[in-house]
Amino acid sequence: MERFEPSIKLEHADKRGEIYSIVLPDGHELMLLHSLPGAMRGGHSHDCDEIVVVLSGKMRYHKTMADGKEWKSDLTDGESSFNPAGQIHMGTFLKDTWLVEYKLAKKGDYKQENYAPYREQVEASAL
Repeated sequence: MERFEPSIKLEHADKRGEIYSIVLPDGHELMLLHSLPGAMRGGHSHDCDEIVVVLSGKMRYHKTMADGKEWKSDLTDGESSFNPAGQIHMGTFLKDTWLVEYKLAKKGDYKQENYAPYREQVEASAL
């Protein structure tokens, strides 16, 4: 049996932190995000399910529900959140945080759609 060793690749870095990708042998991709306090990320939805796990730190997770109401929850070490396909989401980081995002689709087999009210806040936090 051939041994597969995943590799980690730096995809993006700015004043908010860094984003790394790890591609698995079956084509699925994990995203490892490091975010500094005050950073914001996301502001979009995907056309596939996604699981987010906070490895260390603390984030406030914002989601917009189908009825337009916003839901917020603080996630900390070891806590996770499930985003079904189409779920609009955004994270505000309250501490230095490391998290993993796992989309239940292979790399390149999903689309992302920005949600202007959240995305504008995310982009402003990156300046």
